[in-house]
Amino acid sequence: MQISSKSKKIRGDVRREQIVQAVLKIIGAQGISSLTTAAIAREVGMSEANLYRHVRSKDEIYVACFEYVRGRIRENVEAASQAASSPIKILRRFFSLQLDLMENNRGLPRFLFSEELHVNKELRKKVIQTMYAFSARLASILKEGQQQKDIRADLVPQTVALMFIAMVQGLAFRWSLSGFSFSLRREGMKLWKNFEKCILAGKSGAKA
Repeated sequence: MQISSKSKKIRGDVRREQIVQAVLKIIGAQGISSLTTAAIAREVGMSEANLYRHVRSKDEIYVACFEYVRGRIRENVEAASQAASSPIKILRRFFSLQLDLMENNRGLPRFLFSEELHVNKELRKKVIQTMYAFSARLASILKEGQQQKDIRADLVPQTVALMFIAMVQGLAFRWSLSGFSFSLRREGMKLWKNFEKCILAGKSGAKA
């Protein structure tokens, strides 16, 4: 019985995701400097030779990790948009999903703040493009909230969107530096409550 090329691709995609998960687990526990192909292969349960059938280099591994992160963020935006009934609730839900994403992948902040993203030109380009794309999406949600008179009309949506992103990044950085010593969700929702008060149009805060 022959295995179709589609089946091979699916199996290959599953393997690549397993590799990415292994990479993030290693980085979360030991830092990016401890990442070796031998450690990745061991975590996934394959030989180094087999690992190189799925990824050709460390740079390709880093790119695969970022593609995974970008995909998860995109999924979170869509999930928040579908589940919530108003722009402010969409933003709150998205923020909450981002906290969940980091708490379940402790290697994410250590990867996203690593030197590799600064020295790898392809990664730098992807990160910048992603930040612009998601800030534009957040700005459109904020504009809708202004049109509905839920969000202050005097705010610049693009600027507030960047503040939102900086809030998530700053929290993740502090959490990682602390050795994950505090509750990301508890601290995150404290930040959200203050952020929400700053952007709402004359209201005390949206209900969860």
